[in-house]
Amino acid sequence: MKKLLVALMALTMAGCATHANIEMPAVSQVYDTAYEDKSISHEVFYSQPKPGVFTGGEQLPMAPLAEAELSVASASVLRDLPNYIYEQLPASVKRASPEQADYNLVVELTAHHKKGPAYADYEMGKSFGKDLLTLGFGSSEYDIIADFDVAYKLVGDSETIFEKSYTVKESVDHEKGDFEGYNSLNEYTGQMLEKHLILTLNDFFQEAAPHL
Repeated sequence: MKKLLVALMALTMAGCATHANIEMPAVSQVYDTAYEDKSISHEVFYSQPKPGVFTGGEQLPMAPLAEAELSVASASVLRDLPNYIYEQLPASVKRASPEQADYNLVVELTAHHKKGPAYADYEMGKSFGKDLLTLGFGSSEYDIIADFDVAYKLVGDSETIFEKSYTVKESVDHEKGDFEGYNSLNEYTGQMLEKHLILTLNDFFQEAAPHL
């Protein structure tokens, strides 16, 4: 009877993986006449510690995103960064090259971990303790972490109109079930990064508007 109860408890706990709840505050497009019918270009620069299991993790120099060395999880989300930029602005804003645009947005993103600006951190101690209690059937414990700095600069006529920097640091608990692939973690790290890029971009464009 005792063995049966232990087995049932183990199976119950194995099936109860609580996924990260990444709460996204509601934001609205920045409907300001300063942006109406304007054209904006963007340049994105990126730096992170060198990725890889056996590397020293030295911080890589800031480089254009297309040339930067990225972790796999970072690359998938940062590819969508241009969309996040223009989603914050009125629909009349046009994308243009730096030579033709009214304004150029320069983005400099610095990740502090070699896994990227948002990543899943495995909690070995908690996971091991849970495995002991559930006979190895327990879900794995992770923290979904955002840890990066991002600086935005709006340039017009070769002069900086407005610039602002943000420091982002947030951690949310996450459990990964035994039947979930490791790539499932990328969904949550992606949500975390997307959240903070949208929030900081939205705030930046709101604060930049009076300076245009």
